[in-house]
Amino acid sequence: MAFVRLGGHRAPLQAPLAPDAIEAVCRAALGSAARLTTCEHVPHGQFNTTYRLGFAVHAPLILRVAPPSNAPLFRHERGLLAREFAVHRRLAAASDAIPRIVHHDFSCATIARPLLLLECRPGAVWDHIATEIAEEDTHALWREFGAQVRAIHAVEGELFGFPCAGEGRRSHADWLLGLFADLAADLDERKLLVPGLTGFRQRLRAGHAALEAPAPPRLVHGDLWLQNVLVERRAGRWRLSAILDAERAFWSEPAAEWIFSHLRLPPAFWQAYGAHPIAGAGDRSARLRVLAYRARAALQLILEGWRRGTDTAFAERNFAACVGMHADLHEPWTCPP
Repeated sequence: MAFVRLGGHRAPLQAPLAPDAIEAVCRAALGSAARLTTCEHVPHGQFNTTYRLGFAVHAPLILRVAPPSNAPLFRHERGLLAREFAVHRRLAAASDAIPRIVHHDFSCATIARPLLLLECRPGAVWDHIATEIAEEDTHALWREFGAQVRAIHAVEGELFGFPCAGEGRRSHADWLLGLFADLAADLDERKLLVPGLTGFRQRLRAGHAALEAPAPPRLVHGDLWLQNVLVERRAGRWRLSAILDAERAFWSEPAAEWIFSHLRLPPAFWQAYGAHPIAGAGDRSARLRVLAYRARAALQLILEGWRRGTDTAFAERNFAACVGMHADLHEPWTCPP
C-alpha cells in the first residue's frame, strides 16, 4: 500500500515530550533510582509519540504516548491506547509475541497525555528488512505469523465492538452501523465527498440482520501489517520477536481483520492459519459483512490520507469496488483482492 505525499492537513498527533516529562514517567514507573541514560525517538509510528528508553540498571523500555488533548482525532480513534490496555491481558495470553506492559497511566496524573510503558523486544521491523531475508526463512516467518494470528483470532469475548468499558455492544450489527455513522460524520465535517457512501449505508441498514455475527465475538488485532511486526535472527534462523500496536483492536469476527481484504498474504501464512475467512463467505449475509469490513477500512484510509496529505486513490477505488460488489451479492463472487 503506497501513499504519495501531497501535503496538506497533518494534525499535531505526535507532539514531542520535553525531557523532564519523560523523566517524570520513568520515576513514576520505576522509582527514583531508575536513571535514564538514553532516549531515542522511534519515527515509524504515525499516531502515538514513541520513544526507546535506556537505563543504567534496568532493561530498555518503550514509551508510547497518546496525541495531546487538542489533537483533532477522528471518532474511531478516541481512546486508542486505553483500548490496547483493555485487551492486553487476553492478547498476551494468546501470543508470546505481545510485549509486556510495565506501566500505564490514563489519568494523565504524570503527564498531560495517556501513556503506556512496555518492554522493548529485540528485532527489526519486518517490512523494513524483508528484502534481506532469504526465501526459505521468509516462508518460515509467514508460517509463524499465521499461527500467531490464528491464536489471536481464537480468543472469545463477551461483547462486540471496541474493548473499553461502555464501548461494547451485544449487537454486532448495531456496533458496525454506528462505526459507519461515525466515519460518515468525520468525512462530512472535512467536506470529503465519497461517491456512493450514502446509498451504501442505506443498504447496510436494510441488511441489519445479515450484519449480525454468526458466532461469539472474536479478538481482532486491527493493524496486522508487517510494519507492526518485529523479527530477529536467533541461532541461525529468523523468528518473530514482537507483534506491536494493538490499539485498534476490537471484538468482531476474524474476517474483519483488514489485512484479509486489503493485502495479498502468501500461501505460507495460510498453511499455518487455516481456511481463509473471506473465502468462506459463501452465503449472502457473510458476503455483506465482508464488504462492510472492506468498506470500513477504505473509509478509514481516506480519512488518514486526508490528514497526512497523501493520495487516497487506492482507498477510493477499494470503496468504489465495495459499492459495485454490493449490487452483485446474488451473483457468483470471489474474494476481494
